[in-house]
This record gives sequence, C-alpha cells and structure tokens, in this order.
Amino acid sequence: MSAGGKRTWVLLGDRTGDNNQLLRLAGELGQPFRAVQLSYNRRHLIPPRLLAASLTSLDTQSRAKIRPPWPDLILGVGYRSVPVALAIRELSGGKAKLVRLGNPRLDAARFDLVITTPQYDIDDAPNLVRLPVGISTAPALEPTREEAEWLAKLPRPHRLLLIGGDTFMWTLSPDKIGSAASTLSQKGGSVIAVSSARSSRRVLDRVAESLKGCEHGLVWGRSPRYPVLLGDAEEIYVTADSVAMISDAVASGKPVGLVSPDKTALGRFFYSASRHGLPVPVRDVRRFWTSVQAKGLAGIVEQPVSGRLQIDPLATAVSAVRALI
Repeated sequence: MSAGGKRTWVLLGDRTGDNNQLLRLAGELGQPFRAVQLSYNRRHLIPPRLLAASLTSLDTQSRAKIRPPWPDLILGVGYRSVPVALAIRELSGGKAKLVRLGNPRLDAARFDLVITTPQYDIDDAPNLVRLPVGISTAPALEPTREEAEWLAKLPRPHRLLLIGGDTFMWTLSPDKIGSAASTLSQKGGSVIAVSSARSSRRVLDRVAESLKGCEHGLVWGRSPRYPVLLGDAEEIYVTADSVAMISDAVASGKPVGLVSPDKTALGRFFYSASRHGLPVPVRDVRRFWTSVQAKGLAGIVEQPVSGRLQIDPLATAVSAVRALI
C-alpha cells in the first residue's frame, strides 16, 4: 500500500534522471510503493495521441508485469509510459489516478495531475502544477572517511564544475568548457570537475588540460559521490544542457553559474524555424536555463548567483499529489 493507504505504482524507464525524480517523489509520500521497470519495443515511437491506452509498446517481459491488484495511483514521467498508464487506468475500472511529470504530449485533461517545468510549453490547466526547477534528487549525505580525506587535500573554496553532454539540439564545445574551467581556476581555491554519463572524452580531456598547474580534483567515476560533492562545494557551475544538474545546484542555495552549450545543426534549424512560429520540439532546454537566470536563481561563470526558490519543488509536488489522493 502507499500514500494514505493507496496502492501506488511508479513506472520507470531507461533515463536515470527521470527515474530518480519519480522515486524521490514516491519516497516522500511516506508509504511503500511498487517500482515497475518498463522496457519498450519499436511501437514506443508512435505518439501517445495515436497509440492511446495500450500496452502494445511494451516488450513481452514488461507486459507481464502489468497485472492485478491494480493501483490507486500511478506515477510516471515523460511520454513513453503514457499509453501504459492510460491502459492501466482502464484495467483498474477507471479508479487509478494518473500523475505525470514533465511533458506527457497529451492534453493535461487526460490526467489527474501534471507537474511540469519551464522547458515544456504546456497550456495552463486546473490540474497543471508548474515548478521553477525540477525535483532535486540529490539527498544530503555525510562523506565517508575516504571522501572527507580526498576533499580535505584541496584548498578552499571548492568550486564544483558539473559537466553534461551533447543532445540532438545542443553540443558542448571542448574549448568553451575548457575556458570555463580555466576561468574558475583563476579565482583561487580548487576546481572539482565532475563528468556525467553523457560527457564526451574530448570535453573531459580539454577540461583536464585546462586545469593543469592549478589545484583541482577530477571526478570521472563514482567517488566522491555526487551528493557529497554538492554538499561540500562553496560554488557550483553547471553546463546548461542538464535540467537535472541545474535543479540540484539551485536547490543547494549556493552561488550557481551556468555554461551555455552551442546549438547543433538541428538546433540551429529548429530555433530558426521557431522565429517563424513553429514550436521548438518538445523540450526547449534553453527556455529552462534562461528562466532560471531570469528568476535570479543562477548566473554565469564570471558572476555566479545565489538565489532563493520561492517554493520548494519537492514539497509542492508532494502536496499536490496528496491533495489528489
């Protein structure tokens, strides 16, 4: 059973950041839940508005997981699991409440609650909640002895540089990220550069080269752990391709500076088309990072900004879900 005695399913996909947001939200509801890991066949490429309520986009093993007893509440993110959630609601006799994070690519009226963030251009609706940043998934962790010793060797202040990676619309220039690392190194203290699963070798090599001759730490693996580094840093700098890392940085309340990526050829095409009235496809990350900066929640490498969120994204999302159930 789950929140308020309700049976909850959490539909997980293949994106770690999305899954972590769902699990953090489910965990904060305060009761056990069932995490349902889903994998898809090629039918997941069919838009939800065409696929409608259906389990046909799931592979055989995932389809076998969809069985009674049916849930009272279904948490999901994005659009891939939308047809699955709609189908489960039908199988439940219409009793299951549907909560979506992000952009479900369907009218919000098809769901009981949609929780979204600024990178998505979704029309206002009574059941739509807009958060200024995403739900932070980095819990406060005490460093291990080894982590504490590693951090103690680096002079303060510690400036954390979080490095994302390329998307189909955006690319990280090795020279630009290397230049940002050099600028940070000139401020004194230490630069701790951290890679992600999407970081390219060219970018990481350029950052390592830029930090030669100054105090720095390079974290290309899993230790020290990401939440420990967030808690330790005096300042946090993020490549702006990553909504999740920006959200974590802003949630820390520390000074934050963003390093903007460059458009890919497809990015240049779509943003050029947007000037003639065509929408940027689905997820406009530039809309997100410019919104964060406009709200005074982040600055740039040369001038980081420490802002205060007017609302707690996690608490707001939890309150909205509890009110629903």
